[in-house]
Amino acid sequence: MDKWLIRKSNTIQKDAEIENTQPNAQTQSANQSKITELYQEGPATSYTALKRKRVVRKYDADYLKIGFSWNEDEDDPRPQCLICYEVLANESMRPNKLRRHTETKHPGMINKPIEFFHTKLAQLKTSKRKISHFTTINEKAMHVSYLISLRIAQAGKPHTIGEDLVLPAIKDAVKVMFGDKNLKEVETIPLSNNTVARRIDEMSQWTEDQLIQNVCSSKFFALQLDESTDVQGLSQLLVFIRYIQGNELYEDMLCCEPILRGTSEEIFKTLDTYIRTKGLEWTKCVGICTDGARAMCGKKSSVVTRIREVSPIASWTHCNIHREVLVSKNMPDDLKSVLATSVKIVNFIKSKPLQSRLFEKLCDEMGSAHKSLLLHTEVRWLSRGKVLTRLVELRDEVTIFLDEKSDYVESLRNETFILKLTYLADIFSKLNELNLYLQGAQGANIFTIHDKIRGFIRKLTLWKTNIEDQNYGCFETFETFITDNEAKPSKAVISVISRHLEELKSNFEYYFLEDMQHFEQKRWIANPFHANITTGISTKAEEELIDLSENTFLKEIFNPQKLAEFWLSVEETYPTLSLEAMKILMPFTSSYICETGFSAMVAIKTKCRNKLQLSNSLRLKISCIKVDIDAVIKKCRKQAHASHTPHYLH
Repeated sequence: MDKWLIRKSNTIQKDAEIENTQPNAQTQSANQSKITELYQEGPATSYTALKRKRVVRKYDADYLKIGFSWNEDEDDPRPQCLICYEVLANESMRPNKLRRHTETKHPGMINKPIEFFHTKLAQLKTSKRKISHFTTINEKAMHVSYLISLRIAQAGKPHTIGEDLVLPAIKDAVKVMFGDKNLKEVETIPLSNNTVARRIDEMSQWTEDQLIQNVCSSKFFALQLDESTDVQGLSQLLVFIRYIQGNELYEDMLCCEPILRGTSEEIFKTLDTYIRTKGLEWTKCVGICTDGARAMCGKKSSVVTRIREVSPIASWTHCNIHREVLVSKNMPDDLKSVLATSVKIVNFIKSKPLQSRLFEKLCDEMGSAHKSLLLHTEVRWLSRGKVLTRLVELRDEVTIFLDEKSDYVESLRNETFILKLTYLADIFSKLNELNLYLQGAQGANIFTIHDKIRGFIRKLTLWKTNIEDQNYGCFETFETFITDNEAKPSKAVISVISRHLEELKSNFEYYFLEDMQHFEQKRWIANPFHANITTGISTKAEEELIDLSENTFLKEIFNPQKLAEFWLSVEETYPTLSLEAMKILMPFTSSYICETGFSAMVAIKTKCRNKLQLSNSLRLKISCIKVDIDAVIKKCRKQAHASHTPHYLH
């Protein structure tokens, strides 16, 4: 090898000596540098070869007489035979080579008149235009197919609706509005069942990839998870995630995975497998929000315990809405009896279609504001308040309807029963208002939620005092009944109401007081400009808090409704405070988003679609990430082709 390199070096030197007809010191130095460069490039390169330049031959109109056109590419012009449509190399752009192609492959076309080749050229251009037009139509049809499939998924409709309803409707509209000339182009839109399902899977995968990319770039994330059963009887684990992007917090569905038994081990294994498969890091998890089920929050081997083992900084939040519902379930036996009787009255009318129609007719004749009662559902948070309120509003109509039909009419004519019923309607309406706020009001965070609960506890004390002082203004329906009927609540009724309010207060304190006291130590996050507050973290954090509290500009732009955005905006200036604040603000306060996801699941996976793979359709329905159709097509490397058109067009 060394000998060969030496010989090559000598050859290069000889070439350089031949070119140097008038050698001098400057020329020899230049040649020597060229020799060195060529030597470094490798043995296969020669100096004389580098001096060659590629010649690009141009097309001449006289080549048409030989039977050749060209590809009309200025950068790389190539001749194209008008007989066989073969495209030759640029080096063949010579009359002798073009003539040799014709004589060899098309001997019968020699000496044809130029008019013949003009006709062939026109046919070639026409076919190119048709192919280009057809390809453009198919590309548009494919894009429309993705758009319609996305709308089908977001509406939660069956995949067959595209071919059975959407496409025929589009054809009817186009035919009426624009005539039959554009009908064939509309018919090229592929919307079969399998095509729509495939489009949904591809868009869902793209959306998931975007979400994972956003979460990976986030410093922290928080999880919210719950488990429910679909129409097939299969348990579904639904997980939502909150992450940082820019200076804002975003929430989206992380995954929806089927599970068999719903044990803590299986739930954690399913979640852990997904997290690790997608390349996420457990060490970034700062919060988990679940309900109070034993599998979720038990002390020894629950899902929360297992997550804390892999993410020590993660904190657990017991869903505030579930706790509020647990509080409202406890009541004295007298009020439970009234509630049970009210539900039986509603069921007596609503359980039979004939009874419902007759009652609706009665309400219509009496000019009532409502024409039907509401069924009570134990699992729905707002059910009791709405059911009792509607029953109170239609109390007279129900009494007339039940007369001589049921013994329940005696309860509706009992003054004590109506007093307790109106009180329950009022107190559950107030609990419903609190429940709606806990579901996630605009700008709500852990501090505003605790403030709301603390205020409700104080209201319970006020209401108890007012009831004992015979001041009924806090309960509107209760007071209206007393005023209209000149009723006088007995001591027993007042005692029951007072005891119920006291029990509500005790239960609220039992479920929320410890949590509120813990977060009271973090009150500086809610208002860092308040006087005489400390962080209790470190000296550096105290110094940053002092500097922050004295910053006039930040004090002016501070908005308590946007705490997360504020602390993210000061991350570079006050990193210690920002880091600690985001660990508190990021975790979910309730599992409300999971409940909305389960509602969407019930609408998507019905008895007629019980074999549906739920995750992809559910993601497109509830995801906040906007799908980029062009990016999906590019990622999947889709190419418009005639085979993508419906079968009836072939």
